[in-house]
Amino acid sequence: MSYKILVLVSEAAKFRLDNQSIIPSALFREGHQVFVGDIDTVSIHDSVVVCDMVELNEEFVSGHDFPSLAMPYASAEEFDLVWVLAGTNPAVLVDSFQLLWVLNQRVPFVNDAAALFYLNSKITLGVAVPKENLPSSYVSNDFDFLDKLVESEPQRSWVLKPTNEGCGADVYFISKAERNRRALLQSVTGNEVPRYEMYSRNIIGLAKRYTAVQEYIPNVRANENRVIIAGDVPVCGFRRLHIDDDDRGNVSLGARYEILNLTPEEDAFCRQLGKNLMSMGIHYSGIDLAYPYVVELNLVDPGGLNYSFRATGVDQSSEAVNLVLAALRANGKLS
Repeated sequence: MSYKILVLVSEAAKFRLDNQSIIPSALFREGHQVFVGDIDTVSIHDSVVVCDMVELNEEFVSGHDFPSLAMPYASAEEFDLVWVLAGTNPAVLVDSFQLLWVLNQRVPFVNDAAALFYLNSKITLGVAVPKENLPSSYVSNDFDFLDKLVESEPQRSWVLKPTNEGCGADVYFISKAERNRRALLQSVTGNEVPRYEMYSRNIIGLAKRYTAVQEYIPNVRANENRVIIAGDVPVCGFRRLHIDDDDRGNVSLGARYEILNLTPEEDAFCRQLGKNLMSMGIHYSGIDLAYPYVVELNLVDPGGLNYSFRATGVDQSSEAVNLVLAALRANGKLS
């Protein structure tokens, strides 16, 4: 069965081996009519959601120039399906997701707009993942509370993470013994005291910022995997190999990777988590798994197909998109 599909990406100078080239190419290869649209041009014109787009007439190849979006402000509503594969500038995040939500009321999404907005965050991880599969976690903007938490449990180590960032940005490892503990906790919660001292709250308003504080899982260095779940099937992924002097496992920051081999228990867990996510409108995801713990969910543009391809030499993108479409049909999202 063939569908007319709009894939929303961030326009770039050239394509590289990532979701924004792999997934549209796989959809095209599987016989669908594929259009690539620039997510930063999504607008409403006289009640119709529009964006700049171009119809795909061949598979993308890494290194090729990004095509000219020959259809400016074309209707984004005349499609069977929309697949969002990019975020937007944080300054327009709310506007962007509200525009996507309007479009999602008229066209099915692979991952529902509301689910992308709410679930792609460290704050909401406990909604999708059972508590027993989460490290001990806190989300707070209270420096004093977090400092006392870390100080009161000297045997524990913790990871500080921005609530809505990714790719290892501003992620810090701390413990009671860390001499910079207070400075790091003050920084991630907004530097309330020094900012009020310098400028006063009357001038700058509320300085507090939220941060996620997650217990450090000792087995994460030896057993952290990125697993791509298409529908409810863990279709591929890769094992992360941490750098000796860095507690972050992001491949984009230099961590190495190798072939993913899930145990039967890990496979069964991923399938159940995939079912949970589908019930919330998510049909394609990447999870960071240090079994039995889920460290993060990645829902907008989860890397995994690319590094799995590099590690194994096998392109599983056709299998992934077919599983996604089958799951959408099974859930009544597609005819």
